[in-house]
Amino acid sequence: LDVPPPQETLHSSAAPNDCQSLSPAASGPQKVGLRDVHVSMALMQDFLSFARRNTARGIETCGVLAARLSPETSTFIVDTLIIPKQTGTSNTVEMYSEEDVLAVHLERELYPLGWIHTHPTQSCFMSSVDVHTQCGYQTMLDEAVAIVVAPTDARRRVGIFRLTTPGGLKLVQGCDRRGFHAHGDTHTRQPLYELSGHVYLNERAHHKVVDLR
Repeated sequence: LDVPPPQETLHSSAAPNDCQSLSPAASGPQKVGLRDVHVSMALMQDFLSFARRNTARGIETCGVLAARLSPETSTFIVDTLIIPKQTGTSNTVEMYSEEDVLAVHLERELYPLGWIHTHPTQSCFMSSVDVHTQCGYQTMLDEAVAIVVAPTDARRRVGIFRLTTPGGLKLVQGCDRRGFHAHGDTHTRQPLYELSGHVYLNERAHHKVVDLR
């Protein structure tokens, strides 16, 4: 692929003071069979910095989470935040030039561990559009997660979510509707999505930001 060189910066994950209000990553139910995922609070804070201009205007911003797999512990370490080309509104965000994102994964031998996006004017939840985006990532890799950052939500600024399995994932995989719409009950009576119980905050990690915009 003929892709122009991206902007890249290296960051330590020592958390700034205002990261203390981020929700614990391990607040969801523990998951048997899923490999652990480590992500730093500083990565989330860096994402908020990249999103600040859009957030001030009430426009959503997204990023892609990429990880390496530790051969010693079989743990996914999210060590790369990719900021793709994108267009956003007050309640949606869509990335384009996805081949550029794929090229970063292939060149650096990274796993697609999901995505992160803002809800600048809404609460911390996954919309019917969000669950379809998450379905694509989670179909590729069961450990993939969706991080939602809602700066104005006083109850939960950050949520780390995944579709329930098998119920939520199977329901969305079988749904061909687009845009905002209601989903029915899962065949297992599980909720559509849940907080992730296999994700842990790792303050000692380093991460890189690859800005493709």
